[in-house]
Amino acid sequence: MEITRRAVEGWTELTIVGRLDGYWAEHLDTGLADAVREGHHRLRLDLSSVSFVSSAGIGVLVKFYKRLDAIHGALVIVRASGPVRTVLDMTRLTAMLVDDTPSADPGTLTLGSTVVRRGLLCEVFQLEAGARMRVRAIGGEHAVGSPPDRRVPPVMLACPASTIAVGIGAFGAGDADGLHRFGEFLAVSGAAACLPADGTEVPDYLVASGTEAPTVRVSRGVVCDGGFAHHLRFETTDRGGVVTLADVAAVCLEMSHADAASVVMMAETTGLVGAALRQSPFEANTQDLFDFPEVRGRLTFTAEPAFRGSLALVVGVVQKPDGPIPASQLRPLGGDLHLVGHFHAAAFSFRPFKKGRLVLGDTVRTLFEDTGVQGVLHLLNDNRPVVGVGQSEFTRGACWIGAIAACRAEAEGEGGP
Repeated sequence: MEITRRAVEGWTELTIVGRLDGYWAEHLDTGLADAVREGHHRLRLDLSSVSFVSSAGIGVLVKFYKRLDAIHGALVIVRASGPVRTVLDMTRLTAMLVDDTPSADPGTLTLGSTVVRRGLLCEVFQLEAGARMRVRAIGGEHAVGSPPDRRVPPVMLACPASTIAVGIGAFGAGDADGLHRFGEFLAVSGAAACLPADGTEVPDYLVASGTEAPTVRVSRGVVCDGGFAHHLRFETTDRGGVVTLADVAAVCLEMSHADAASVVMMAETTGLVGAALRQSPFEANTQDLFDFPEVRGRLTFTAEPAFRGSLALVVGVVQKPDGPIPASQLRPLGGDLHLVGHFHAAAFSFRPFKKGRLVLGDTVRTLFEDTGVQGVLHLLNDNRPVVGVGQSEFTRGACWIGAIAACRAEAEGEGGP
């Protein structure tokens, strides 16, 4: 079932598509309750695309008709499909609920369309029609921490509000001795967070002030510049259920209508699964950073989901296996679609956030200014037999989605270390 809200001639009109049976009646109840709670007390329903309505659906309509009538509001059905009208006639509710007066004003979209995808109930908002992201990859095809990788000088990356980025980097533009701190970083909407690989295990962060933008020295990563085309709010269709990073990423990629997408997500998490560098790739002094058993001292894995019950800010990219971003920058996300991606997460103490459409810049700024960063992780799909702990999981949140058309590689550094 899909629900779209529009402002029409002083009314809030809800267009409903799909079946209004016992299962979906609960979602309609939630949608109507949210509208009333937000102050919309004059509701018009377009049921012309409803293929079936049961007594449960009729019960929801009558409940809100009475509730709004009691506070001098109104609920009317302005268009009804044949199956809906048949049930209304049968229950003798046509005269009470239906108003066939035509409306000349098509209305303006004020709230999101509601869709269900992969276990998620999503409210989707269009932000900037036709917006595209310009993407570049920093670092070559060589393995992280290998001798060729260590010979490439880091890139100085400014991170203004229009940029999102993930990869390996560090703060400190003029610090000649700072190569030992290179670890996971993310940047979004004028804020950046790094987890130094210098043994402190304490994340640092910078937030833009005015026209100034945080600067990160980057040895490897993916950088996206441009605007987001869509914004969605999501929760699981099952009460108390969870959804994996792979499923959220798949929905975002579908919404982008592209082979690759940039994604920013703020969500309540039941646990993050991933890894973080304990030793900078520049300090590895080895052919392979991931040699066993030395890797145990160079990398921290989450043996079980970490940061349970926290609020996660997740930044990254997702693409189909043959998408434009180089494979060296991506890892399998898991799931049935075989998508690949590169996602980092910053964990914060839990705080509720308001319903409806959110402004990314304001949301990110408030998050960094009100609470400190608890940790930064490169999110992974731990699919090891028996001992693997799976994927990062979420219950509800918000995403911002940008379509990616092509990717430009920057194999050479733009400044010395």
